[in-house]
Amino acid sequence: MEVLPHFSHVHPLVFNDGRSHESEEVYCCACGELVSGPRFSCVDCGFHLDKNCAEAPVEMNHPFHRQHNLKLMKSSPYVEGNTICNFCNNRCEKFVYHCSCNLDFHIKCAFLSYKFIVKDSRELVLQDKSISSECHSQELNRVLCFACQKSLLGSDYISPDSGFYLHKKCSDLPLEISHLSHRHHSLLLQFNSDHLPCKICFEIQHRGLVYCCSICKFVLRIECVSPPPIIEDPSTHEHPFTRCLRELSFNCDVCGTLGNYVSYNCSTCSLMVHKKCISLPRFIKSLWHDHPISHKYFVVDNECTTHDCPVCHEEVNMACGSYNCSKCKFIIHVNCALEDARCYYKISKDDFDKLLNAMLEVGTMNPSFFVRNMIKVGEKMINVEIEHFSHQHNLVLSDEVKEQRYCDGCSQLILTSFYCCLECDFFSTNLVLSYLGRSKFWVVFTKIPLSLLQIAFLYAHIVVS
Repeated sequence: MEVLPHFSHVHPLVFNDGRSHESEEVYCCACGELVSGPRFSCVDCGFHLDKNCAEAPVEMNHPFHRQHNLKLMKSSPYVEGNTICNFCNNRCEKFVYHCSCNLDFHIKCAFLSYKFIVKDSRELVLQDKSISSECHSQELNRVLCFACQKSLLGSDYISPDSGFYLHKKCSDLPLEISHLSHRHHSLLLQFNSDHLPCKICFEIQHRGLVYCCSICKFVLRIECVSPPPIIEDPSTHEHPFTRCLRELSFNCDVCGTLGNYVSYNCSTCSLMVHKKCISLPRFIKSLWHDHPISHKYFVVDNECTTHDCPVCHEEVNMACGSYNCSKCKFIIHVNCALEDARCYYKISKDDFDKLLNAMLEVGTMNPSFFVRNMIKVGEKMINVEIEHFSHQHNLVLSDEVKEQRYCDGCSQLILTSFYCCLECDFFSTNLVLSYLGRSKFWVVFTKIPLSLLQIAFLYAHIVVS
């Protein structure tokens, strides 16, 4: 009779080959799965371990985390909160391999990742299945590849019964690479346990795998290992940008901040930029300024009255990229202007010109509406029909509140006179629109690309001048 002392139980565990048909249905106390084969058990306590789980090493040197050994623990190492497996993203409720770097694995996920490492794909390939034939594309879009953390939609993938998914191309990733942007050491396929940003796209990938040099704290996301050699985006720049993979410091000509390792260059304009900055909008309407503002690669002295950014109050380097209003001589850092997506919206060149010209024509910073019809009541002129920038039809004044309606501008219940559209279901309080005619106002817009006269309010805060 084979007996196994195990750290997780006070009594020795007795081996059972699982061949008896009279055996009751039991579950492994380490992985939680039904035991259908050999196991080690303490019958008196009802404690059972699948043979593989029972023989798992107490410490593991995991190839995806070479800094420290993983220690096998009977329960969660955390006093509060759930333990989430870094391999399958599911909760760990039984045994867990743990590292002080806050890396955790189900006991079976730790071994399954070894199969990935050594390219032992027999278990994986035999269980290939097509999600597209079983699930709606929306569900497929929601499922992420374990390695690169990107959607499986439109890609070949592997889906074993272990509860995780893997692109077929990611299953073939080399475990070690040499890269032109980091010529000192090789990069190893690892978990991003230090949560470092990618040196090319600057995004932090908390889960999945990255290529990493732990000595230099250098990280590349899988998709950034081979960035496109040429990027063309006529909406932001008239010439193509060409990739340069060198460990070379530069100031990005779009955002004005430091870059290293990988730049994209326009030889025609002598520009060096971050990859992520190529697609930044040229024209925006921001909460930080009354007029629409445009991006410029540099600004000369007579184009701004102050060099200080209104957001961070730090000096803007006018020799590098910034957003600027030439009419008001206003300047703001690119990253400050775009930091909060709720505080700006992108506009086209045509809408930029229309909006700016309209503001200048009426002599106000904010031409929110134009009066189309007025009547005189005593000594007061009443705007009975207007054209408002937020709606495509003219709005008519009404004071007849027949049912419960909410203002499309401030979202408040309409209790007083209001403007409405006779052609569609659009309402706005008279108070909101009358204030807009003589006040500064901030509006946070939806991120949906809309034409100038179709922009809808998300909410509005009104500050009376």
